[in-house]
Amino acid sequence: MKRRIIACCLAASMVLGLAGCMEEEGYEGYEADYSEEQYESSEETEDEEYNSESETTYSDSEYGYPYDNHLGTAKELEGKIAVVSIFVNDATTGWNFESEADQQLDALIYKDLEIATDYLENVSKSYGKDVEFIYDWKQYPELAMDLEIKELDYRYCDDYFDDFNNAATSSIDQNVQTAKILSDVGAEQVIYMMYFNTPSTNTTTSLTSFCYEAEITYEICFMFMNCEGYPECPSHFAHEMLHTFGVPDLYTAADFGITQEYVDYAANSGLNDIMRINEDPQTGEYLYDSIANEVTDITAYYAGLTDYSETVNEWGFAPSQH
Repeated sequence: MKRRIIACCLAASMVLGLAGCMEEEGYEGYEADYSEEQYESSEETEDEEYNSESETTYSDSEYGYPYDNHLGTAKELEGKIAVVSIFVNDATTGWNFESEADQQLDALIYKDLEIATDYLENVSKSYGKDVEFIYDWKQYPELAMDLEIKELDYRYCDDYFDDFNNAATSSIDQNVQTAKILSDVGAEQVIYMMYFNTPSTNTTTSLTSFCYEAEITYEICFMFMNCEGYPECPSHFAHEMLHTFGVPDLYTAADFGITQEYVDYAANSGLNDIMRINEDPQTGEYLYDSIANEVTDITAYYAGLTDYSETVNEWGFAPSQH
């Protein structure tokens, strides 16, 4: 399978959410054997400062559409939401869909999306919200594309996140016909999923750029598809997608005034919230055919599924964006 290759990019900045990368016993359905030689060409820049000479831009072109500076491209967990899948060829990684390994990983991504979106739709339904994620690039080919973004290097995303996010945002702004996609699939909101074909030695975890006290509102899930030898699983996808609706992590003290005291409390109580853990709480392993984690009151509140959370009220956290 070969996708359409498009051009490159620059521009913008935002707050990020991190998803943990934990060890498990392995996923028998996918065993990629990456060669470190694939990445030797960039080794000489390993210790150099990552620098993107990009400028912040806002597009009023035919490619863009008016973004909501308050809630971003993913506004409310309700209604029809397009999921645009972007397979990134960055400075050190790329995709070759003529290879069996990349075909397997492509199939895994599709399955992860299917399980994660079903999970989020069912959770939303339990709170009385009618949600439909439109992700199926087999039905809507315009929902999947390749982008060559050589300004990006996944290895530097943590240390130079603003530059990293700037390049990703500008590439979307210049190359993705978001307004047309939304019209074609009948959606009013969009999440951008960027997939990086990282090597098995990668230790950089997936993360999300989301609209929280931010000026730029493109909400992008950066999925580093291998972490410490294990491919990303459906719970990671759902975790990152929830960030785009303003949901904070619960495993670290950060956004919305969440304290280390609460983080410790949640860990000690074994809180099985998808924003705290992503593995099966019974086995400590990742699942690739289901999601065993819950959406508790605090996550439901910050996602806008409910207007009250006993946990938020009790601990005095900041109000939801919704």
